[in-house]
Amino acid sequence: MKNASPQPMINKPQLRKIFSGVLLMLCLGNSLGRAEEQHPHHPIPLDQYIALLEDPKRDEWQKPDAVIQALHLKEGQVVADIGAGSGYFTLRLARMVGQKGQVFAVDVDEGMLSYLRERLAKEKIQNVQVMQVPAHDPLLIDSSLDLAFICDTYHHIEDREVYLRKLHKALKPNGRLVIVDFYKKDGIPVGPPLSMRLSEETVKQELQTAGMNITEKLTFLPYQYILIAQPTTGGPGASPVTQP
Repeated sequence: MKNASPQPMINKPQLRKIFSGVLLMLCLGNSLGRAEEQHPHHPIPLDQYIALLEDPKRDEWQKPDAVIQALHLKEGQVVADIGAGSGYFTLRLARMVGQKGQVFAVDVDEGMLSYLRERLAKEKIQNVQVMQVPAHDPLLIDSSLDLAFICDTYHHIEDREVYLRKLHKALKPNGRLVIVDFYKKDGIPVGPPLSMRLSEETVKQELQTAGMNITEKLTFLPYQYILIAQPTTGGPGASPVTQP
């Protein structure tokens, strides 16, 4: 009787690679969500969390290049990336405004920002200022921004009314605030738990209270809304501008 053919062996590096791939798929499929839940206190090591944020599979639903194009930024403009993290959007914003423009990469997490500084140096991007800030204040100069960009971060902000008023002050008179966040509904395979999400109506009301009004809503992302707001003429508490 012939011996059975030997089964191929998987060595430890291969096993580690397979395990990492499975972990990545689970985290991406069940939401960058659970990893995101406790940012900046990462439930997994920082390098693994960054790998989740930067994984190419995220591009399929986040559509970062389409988002940037939809902002219609101009060369020389000043932008703040609130919750910049690993720089997923920061680098794209920096390229869009060009060397005459500037991007403030704002985050509470020094570990993330340290990684971002190294990344910017490696890619020789010089129009980004990295800023570690407290959770309650973006520390931005009044009337300095053409655009403030918040993606997948707004639901983490605790005192959003106060924070929005500070962003309102940081915007130029015709400046814009862009909020990209997850729909508050079941059946979305990525993002934070439903209990952490904010409905579009909630965000709209909070913006109005802070003296801003939604001027545009984009719906091309499968799991997220994009709300674009500008200051109302009367400032915080003013009646919202009637849209045509």
